[in-house]
Amino acid sequence: MSGYTSTSDLHEYVGGIFDLAYQDAELGPKLSATGAVLLVQCTDPDSQVVLDMPAQKSYDSVDAAPNKPNATLKMSTDTANRFWQGKVNMTLAMATGEVKAEGAIMKVLKLVPSTKFLYPIYIERLKAAGRDDLLV
Repeated sequence: MSGYTSTSDLHEYVGGIFDLAYQDAELGPKLSATGAVLLVQCTDPDSQVVLDMPAQKSYDSVDAAPNKPNATLKMSTDTANRFWQGKVNMTLAMATGEVKAEGAIMKVLKLVPSTKFLYPIYIERLKAAGRDDLLV
């Protein structure tokens, strides 16, 4: 298992890479154009992050986000962590039920190819934070 240990880890690491991606001259506008307000809801520990692509912000809960999510991905923190290191095929994970998707999922699937560029950034953020326990 390589899941997060704190409820704030999901927002810190996944929200954090999106906060950087929003600032990227090429990726930021692509993310915004999807119109996706994505809720990533995880178990082990129970945690969530809202990725508001049009507003280019991340939030640590639905209550904190001014725009309500139009798509939801549910998974364990282990799956989320492995995905951001390039170890999970999202389409396959959705087909097998490892990831459950609700709402405007086509908006989410459009994002997946763009996220590959975030994998090394995510891994570097884990290393910089001394979170070798999360490396897979």
